[in-house]
Amino acid sequence: METNGLVNRLSHLCINDPLILNGQLLLLLEQHISHPFTSMANEVLSAGSAIIDKIRDNITYVKASGIHGEAPHLFLDDDQCQWNTTYQMLASALDQKEVFSHLHTVIPEYRDAPTVEDWRQVEIICALLRSLSDAMGKLVASAPCPPTTSTMFHEALMVHLHIVSRAAAAAATNGDHQFLGSFIEPMQEKMDKYWKECGLVLSIAVVMDPRFKMQFVKFSSPKIFGDEASHYVKMVDDGLHELFSECLALSPPPFPAPNADRVGEHNQLVGSISGYGLADFDVYIMEATTSKQFKSELDQYLDEDLQGRSSNFDAVEWWKQESVRLRYPTLSKMARDILSIPVFTA
Repeated sequence: METNGLVNRLSHLCINDPLILNGQLLLLLEQHISHPFTSMANEVLSAGSAIIDKIRDNITYVKASGIHGEAPHLFLDDDQCQWNTTYQMLASALDQKEVFSHLHTVIPEYRDAPTVEDWRQVEIICALLRSLSDAMGKLVASAPCPPTTSTMFHEALMVHLHIVSRAAAAAATNGDHQFLGSFIEPMQEKMDKYWKECGLVLSIAVVMDPRFKMQFVKFSSPKIFGDEASHYVKMVDDGLHELFSECLALSPPPFPAPNADRVGEHNQLVGSISGYGLADFDVYIMEATTSKQFKSELDQYLDEDLQGRSSNFDAVEWWKQESVRLRYPTLSKMARDILSIPVFTA
């Protein structure tokens, strides 16, 4: 991806209009907001620190006891500075939880084995961390190519839906509600903040993926914004056209070759009105016609059928090919720039 070039072009847009796309584009470029996953994972680790510390201490004890043969090698240690390793540690302990129960029968003084309630809490924590780990894994799996902002939208949506489903499940079972609430509420707040700060740009990136376009925004918006979905869809459509207009003003594409018949008609029109001092009107008509043609470049793309969703489809490469074909001279640059905004911080 042409990261330096895109940053220069998008930065130029923000210099001309800092409030473009409600200021989200400037926010993404200046603060390098990448994803909410690490922040949410840290919320989970903080809220579940007591039970996590207990599991960590028990793993240390089991591995030091040396009485279970190969069993200690099934447990993973974690790096407390990397949340995904803590998730892997908890998952390994959950898979081998019978080891802890059996240890008390072998070592009577071992009295701090995790209880049934402890394991229930570990299961809840693992389920939340698993959704974040899976999302991160999908983003990393795009290597050596950086993940696109369109991919980021899809992974953020999956995490959002998981949080919503867990919250609904907790509300239906009183026993889990209080414990889950300590995780779900801050995660929901961070997810809502992320959509507010980045959602418009990410949604436009989805539209610029020819496999999804506005159809996916219309499909997914009710899942994210509920009753406000129609308002959000309009905001995305307005933002898309706003951005395209700004790109036209920044770097207008070459005019199409003039049609001979139209040139003749135009010259005839000029000759007929020049005597009335309406030369400025002719310029106005030309500019209006040109503007309409450029706008149709975006509308033509939106009206075309979706591309097939093959596993090896590369949206950025697709737009490069369209640029070569000169079908979308302005839109292709805009699409590549939006899709290539860095997802991960440097």
